[in-house]
Amino acid sequence: MIKIHAIQTGKVKVKQFQVTGASNQFSRLRQLLFTKRWSEWLPVYCWLVEHPDGPFLIDTGEIARVHESGYLPNSVLFKASVIYDVKREDEVDRQLAKLGYKPEQIKAVYLTHLHSDHVDGVYHFPKARSFAAKSAYDLAMSEKGGGAGYLKKNLPAWFKPDVFDFSDGPFDGFPSSHKLLPDGSLVAIPLPGHSTGHTGYILNTGSARYVFSADATGDGETLKNGIPFVILDNDEAHQSLSHLREYSQQPDVTVLCAHDWNVPRLLNS
Repeated sequence: MIKIHAIQTGKVKVKQFQVTGASNQFSRLRQLLFTKRWSEWLPVYCWLVEHPDGPFLIDTGEIARVHESGYLPNSVLFKASVIYDVKREDEVDRQLAKLGYKPEQIKAVYLTHLHSDHVDGVYHFPKARSFAAKSAYDLAMSEKGGGAGYLKKNLPAWFKPDVFDFSDGPFDGFPSSHKLLPDGSLVAIPLPGHSTGHTGYILNTGSARYVFSADATGDGETLKNGIPFVILDNDEAHQSLSHLREYSQQPDVTVLCAHDWNVPRLLNS
């Protein structure tokens, strides 16, 4: 039996337009710098999947170190784009303990991308295999990574994920894919636009299919309306969302977004 647990690792605020959309790149930049309209507090989710092959995580959430001076960039753009509320007890290891798990029991960590609120908690899992899209990891390790929000300095020295390309061909209407488990129950799909290498994961439980869509969109309403969440590349983001929206219309498919308060209801419905 496969079971999914949503794990909330604190809260985040972004500028409101980053959730509800902007008409173009100039509008996004102007609102980022000059508007004072912040979103409501949004959850920061990662996911525990209880699986016959062993428990694994999709993403690892945020950590309390975001409140330490110098941990996050001190740039005007970064400060204008995000506010965190994360306590030590919010971190993924403490939340796993409530579910009866220790970090060393986690078999694998599958990362959607390498922004801090998705990867920072990985330091709790030195014994688990980690996986990430090659394009995301390569950018994070490069000199340009910081400008894309991929902060190499904050990653553990031992962090060297198994990287993959989407070379397994089309899957369920998505143009390319990468199969991750022998039984075919977990497949990575590319959802670029929010960031380089941004990845979704499709989990087939046998009775339902769940898409862990990370930051491709904010929630079910923005998915329905075709609004990406905090775009890096406008064309790629909308193309990814088009594939995701079409896929979500199938009756056995549930899309789980990383910052959607509706997630517990979706998992219990």
